[in-house]
Amino acid sequence: MTERRQAPMAFKAGGLASSLYAVEGFEDVNGQAGLAAAYITQLKEQAAQVLGSVVAASLVPVEYNGDFNWSWSDGSTGVNTPSYNYISGAVTPSTDQPGLVQVGGASTLPLLYKQLINGIAWQFSAADNATLQTAMTNSGTQATSVVSTYVAAYGAPTPAQITAAQAIVPSVATALDYIVLYQAGYVWSGASTSQPGLSLYAMQNAEDLGTLLQYAPPSAQQVIQGIVAYLDALGGATRLMDMQSLGAFTLKQIRNNQTPTATNGGILLFNPISANSYLGYSSNKTNSQILQELGNAGQKVTLSFTATKSQNSSYNIAFAGGASLNFFGDLLNISAGTTFRGDVAGQQGSGSTMTITMTYPGVTIIPFAPAAYQETSGTTRGWFYEAILYQALQNMKAGTNAQSGFTFVNGVPGGIALGPDGLSYLKALVVSGYPTISIAFTEGNYASFSSWLSTHTQVSVSLFGFIPLGGASVDTYTASASQSSSGTGFTLTMTPPAPGSQGQTIPVAAQTVPVLAAQLFPLGVSAA
Repeated sequence: MTERRQAPMAFKAGGLASSLYAVEGFEDVNGQAGLAAAYITQLKEQAAQVLGSVVAASLVPVEYNGDFNWSWSDGSTGVNTPSYNYISGAVTPSTDQPGLVQVGGASTLPLLYKQLINGIAWQFSAADNATLQTAMTNSGTQATSVVSTYVAAYGAPTPAQITAAQAIVPSVATALDYIVLYQAGYVWSGASTSQPGLSLYAMQNAEDLGTLLQYAPPSAQQVIQGIVAYLDALGGATRLMDMQSLGAFTLKQIRNNQTPTATNGGILLFNPISANSYLGYSSNKTNSQILQELGNAGQKVTLSFTATKSQNSSYNIAFAGGASLNFFGDLLNISAGTTFRGDVAGQQGSGSTMTITMTYPGVTIIPFAPAAYQETSGTTRGWFYEAILYQALQNMKAGTNAQSGFTFVNGVPGGIALGPDGLSYLKALVVSGYPTISIAFTEGNYASFSSWLSTHTQVSVSLFGFIPLGGASVDTYTASASQSSSGTGFTLTMTPPAPGSQGQTIPVAAQTVPVLAAQLFPLGVSAA
């Protein structure tokens, strides 16, 4: 029998998007994209039935569902590099299959998020801006007095001093800002670099402002008296100015945290070990919990489809509840060492009709989240802040009716799509053990097939010839056949080995599991 030769695979083991073929220079076989979409969608549908209606409503089929390194953390300070590479990918709608999503390369989510944050600014609404302008006019005399008194005592703030102050208090723009927001609110109050400093409202309502500015030199008393008069003249506008200062401070801290450190939530990578901190991710499920659930054989997904050979060397393939799909390619491409590679359904005695059943045991859901921005004990941690994206998007859409707050000043950077059908991150992955594959050859000749199988009992398997079933955790499947009780046809069963059962040493961090579906968190949809 002539073997059907295939080009060597150059892809990561697991599900495979047809769009990757174009990227890698492979031709997309006729019918491949639709077949992959049907298979991936079926995985999602079956996983939804196992996990229940609440989870089912939020599951999506993932176009690139490559194998996932389930041991994602070292339990304390590190994230497994292959795991990070998967979960840090930006998720967007599939470009070639409606209803599916695709996951980008490593760190594409943080990179796109950084673009978004850099495109945001804080601005006043039209009404608040008018109120502020009136207050500034009414307080002009007092403002001038504050500056002249300070200059007489310490000299005029230089451009270099103002620039240095902006690095700590971003809203500093003028000499008056430098004196009130930086010198008084930050230096003389003794605020730390990770705090926004005293608010104007707090200074305005202090019974004795001097007690709050405990680090002010004695020569600053006239300046402090001038600040009191200035704040009184501003009246209620101090709250508006505080909003602006806090907004600028928050943006600065988030931008700073895009460069992770050991103190702002940065996470070290291992496997291999990295000397640099990377953007943080977390999960409320530990490795031991994941491993325990993967071992639950009763928590399983079963996927079935029929295949019929046609006269033109193609297959008519039908998943439950779906239309028949015509595919010119292998049904189950297998390789047995260096001695054989071809379609198991095309071997002697296989017949023309068959039913394939794939059982994925140990179905579990692993939640993930990027480290959320938060201020704690005088410092800030984390890098992801959904509320700021939501507010910026809403204000951009509102145009002249925007409220005071964050906005995309010049539109969303790079044309990045936000909202329910836009950029998302992986909120959770649904994974399982590798599937046991059963092929019922309805019209097969058991004796003839058994003769062929006797020399091909240890095989590597690729569904449809382009979706490898197995990765570092699975070397080869064990194949065995049994005749049906009716005497017509037979069943071939291919069973994946347990990690290490065939003599290979597989470190825990290198062990992988197939991805069945995902949950997403779209950016820019939530105020919290």
